[in-house]
Amino acid sequence: MKIQQKNSLLAVALTLFITGLSGVTPSFAHTNLLVQTPAASSEVATWPSQLTLEFDEQLQNLGDEKANFLVVNNAAGDQVSENDETLVGNTITVTLSPNQVQGPVLVYYRVVSGDGHPVEGEYTFTYGIGVETAEGVVEEESTEYPIAVYLASAIFIVSGLFFAIYSYRRRSKI
Repeated sequence: MKIQQKNSLLAVALTLFITGLSGVTPSFAHTNLLVQTPAASSEVATWPSQLTLEFDEQLQNLGDEKANFLVVNNAAGDQVSENDETLVGNTITVTLSPNQVQGPVLVYYRVVSGDGHPVEGEYTFTYGIGVETAEGVVEEESTEYPIAVYLASAIFIVSGLFFAIYSYRRRSKI
């Protein structure tokens, strides 16, 4: 009976290991931002009256809860977006208040994708052509780790645990 348990444990560990090597990865697709108006990193000469974001899949509302929003801040840090976001299919639009402050504008968004997952991000554009920004300010680059790194780490940890349990049981029987 004990040999059968060892064989079962070994079979499970081997199955997990082979599955990890097969390259099969689960799908974790979320909606992606396709088009911004005004565009990211662009310079606009006149202040827009609204801002629109278009995504690659339908967005959804969650009943009466405000789950989708856009917040726009001018170079002084003042919010210049209204609270009147409009969601139509895969686009979200917000009205912008009048703004006299030239410089970088920060756009922050949070939307609920078609699969129900929240997606958030930000980008900047500049109001005013050739406007100087603060010296030494560098925009941070964000990097995403591929899901394969997380999956390989999980498989490594799980296989290590199975090996440790197997070794412990084998050792305690001697």
